[in-house]
Amino acid sequence: MNNSVLITFAKLCRSAAIILAFLLLGKGIIYVSHLPIPASIIGLLLLFTCLSLRLIPLSYLLPSGSLLLTYITLFFVPVGVGLLQYTDLLSQHWLAIVLSSVVSTVLVFLTVGWLFQRLSK
Repeated sequence: MNNSVLITFAKLCRSAAIILAFLLLGKGIIYVSHLPIPASIIGLLLLFTCLSLRLIPLSYLLPSGSLLLTYITLFFVPVGVGLLQYTDLLSQHWLAIVLSSVVSTVLVFLTVGWLFQRLSK
């Protein structure tokens, strides 16, 4: 094998190991604390914190991160197929779903716009 292939493979394994380690750390925190938050969210928040504090260089995560982002649309296929099982429930509560989606989207836009204006001064 070529040496550059081995280096690329090692970097891909390192970045995947870092992501999986934060997922497992999130699972451990949820197991101990019994918080009603998904473990993956806790792991992502911890990873974001470590990246923001520059404890982990971004270059360590780029190999598997860019690979995951390339195929991110494939992760939504199981969710879409799963929704087909609940068409009766969705048809009964469609108005509440649409209203909550619109209201939450508007609130997010307003909050981000307000924060941007405050922080850009």
